[in-house]
Amino acid sequence: MTEPERQFETPEILYDAPLRDDDSAHFHFDEFAIPLARLIADKGTRTPLTLGISGPWGSGKTTLLKRLRHLLDEPVDKENRHRFANDDAESESFRQCKTVWFNAWKYADEDELLVALVRVIVQAMADDDIVSSLIGKLQDPSYPRRDVVNTVLGWFSIKVGDIGIGLDTGTPQSTPFAEKTAMLDLFEEAFDRLLAAWVHRKVDAKKIDPQKGVLVVFIDDLDRCLPDKMVQVLEAIKLFLDKPGCVFVLGADKSVIQQAVAKHYEDAGVTGESAKDYLEKIIQLRFELPPIVTETMQAYLSDQQVDAAMLARWQALVAAAEINPRRVKSVINDLNLQWTMPSTLTNRRA
Repeated sequence: MTEPERQFETPEILYDAPLRDDDSAHFHFDEFAIPLARLIADKGTRTPLTLGISGPWGSGKTTLLKRLRHLLDEPVDKENRHRFANDDAESESFRQCKTVWFNAWKYADEDELLVALVRVIVQAMADDDIVSSLIGKLQDPSYPRRDVVNTVLGWFSIKVGDIGIGLDTGTPQSTPFAEKTAMLDLFEEAFDRLLAAWVHRKVDAKKIDPQKGVLVVFIDDLDRCLPDKMVQVLEAIKLFLDKPGCVFVLGADKSVIQQAVAKHYEDAGVTGESAKDYLEKIIQLRFELPPIVTETMQAYLSDQQVDAAMLARWQALVAAAEINPRRVKSVINDLNLQWTMPSTLTNRRA
């Protein structure tokens, strides 16, 4: 008896990663991002400001942060007004936003996350051509506080392309500033000048004018760090809470962060302040990603062209994945992989 011809199948796997700028969003992420973008870009919103985006693992925090950053990065002019502006006249009420992305988990192995955070911010400035103009100014001995700015740049080994921008000022540059509290005033002065030059695109600017522009730092994956590292990042943010023109957007599971702070207080033997009180001092505004309803997830899976047999078992999927985007994708991918295995031996469709 002739054996049936073997039929091979390729498992269909749903891509599980935050959306790119040009991807269409599901689960109302654009509808959530627009009010947040308007809030941050509005000239009437006072700074410094810290906004917390909370939700459990796999709920879409990173996707929302990326959508929000994409909106804020759009150019501000009459021909290309922000998508979150209702009309050209309203565009004038919004300010320039310079954004920086800091993945806390990526730098979790570093001894001082404050140093890593500031290095990422300063490197983002260096990646902008305005810093090239500033380098020229630093060559001029008459530039105000030339030694201060150059010393701080040297601390972080900042480069523009292949060119290091440190100058030989006779000041030691090998010691991390975070270990020398006496250097914090020096750092703040230089950082203010660099930040103002970047946001306002004027090399002689001394401080940010929040009416004209702000720095927006997105901190993602904070809840993936170990508890002591989470607290390090929060402590780093506290150093910016007296700086007008600075906005921080945190993407993290609120309960995980609160547990980390509580453990930190317990280990340090600190009493008199709860983890909740501590977080409320740092995070002024909070947005909790709402649960995803069944109909919304069904629409998403239909758009993903999920197999009809899988959709027919939708209620079982809901029970297994708790209507969490990442968990639903994971369950579907696992099942699709399992279902294709027998077809490598027999024709499952015969």
